[in-house]
Amino acid sequence: MTLVDCDIHVGYESVLDLAPYLDPATRELVVNCGTNGLGMPSYPWYHPTGWLRNDAFDRASAAVGAQLVGQTLDRVRANVLDPLGLAHGILTPDEAAAFSILPNGLLAAHLARAYNDWLLEQWLEPEPRLRGLIVVPAQHPEAAAAEIRRVGERDEFAGVFLPGAARIPYGSPVHDPIWRACDDLALPVVVHTHFEGVGIAGPVTAAGYPDHYGEYHALCGSGMHGHFASILCHGILERFPRTGLMMMEGGLVGFVGLLWRLDTVWRACRSEMPWCVRPPSEYVFERVRFTTQPLEEPPDDRLLAPALEGLRPWDTLCFSSDYPHWDYDEPRQTLNRLPADWREGIAHRNAARFFGLPASVAA
Repeated sequence: MTLVDCDIHVGYESVLDLAPYLDPATRELVVNCGTNGLGMPSYPWYHPTGWLRNDAFDRASAAVGAQLVGQTLDRVRANVLDPLGLAHGILTPDEAAAFSILPNGLLAAHLARAYNDWLLEQWLEPEPRLRGLIVVPAQHPEAAAAEIRRVGERDEFAGVFLPGAARIPYGSPVHDPIWRACDDLALPVVVHTHFEGVGIAGPVTAAGYPDHYGEYHALCGSGMHGHFASILCHGILERFPRTGLMMMEGGLVGFVGLLWRLDTVWRACRSEMPWCVRPPSEYVFERVRFTTQPLEEPPDDRLLAPALEGLRPWDTLCFSSDYPHWDYDEPRQTLNRLPADWREGIAHRNAARFFGLPASVAA
């Protein structure tokens, strides 16, 4: 079966790897600031046994305390592209997702531009099976829109990446420049769980900060729910009809109940949501997609498919492995847990249509 993986994380070893792609002033700042160059904000929670698959990095050479170490193209080919026989893989950032949670939006814009150029040169141009997502400074929407327009017409980029961590929900009119640029270029937006509660982003939940990594991991989908509701209630998909939305790594079952509630409140409160002219679920089934990882694991697997049916997963669900993270999902195991008549759409067809991948992939 043809397979598209919508979530393969890659990254540099150090932000200093971006120095050759930076303008001189930002390069000087990145190299010389602090005590040994610029560092990125990161999680206050550590996975107790490690963030990554053991075959995805060299533990002996990794710095003590390192969290998200870089990947190489050769390693991704050897661990994912070749053994899984992927038709295409969508590359998502690791540490570069933190650019959007820096207080300095101008610095974030320069770093995002450098990262996208680095990704093109080091990953996308050498490997035609890969597609990238444009990293943008979400806290500076005008600069984000400019970056989307700068590289968004290149075939190597399949969409725009926004982290779940944010200062303002993504449906807010503050973010209209981003949506307008995506709409002009017919590029979809991927909102991916990452860095909630870090940097300028709000806490993981309104209850405050969890104490344990396990709590964080179970709860980080709550921020994704906030963006989901904001985007739908602000009528983003009505106002910008040439873009789409993918909710990545935010879980699945929780969106079912939330969507039911959004349809209910829309009927009662639609006068305050003038741009959401149809029930939110109609936009979701037409223009929103979800990724499989992390697929919920009920005590009885027979409970899973009925719990997901409210998302119409045969049309909206797309496979993702989350390589190289600790909770990587192997495709055969994932697909075998789902009904047979859903599998072809989830394995490749839904993602190929959403990202505009070559027709041969969707055949």
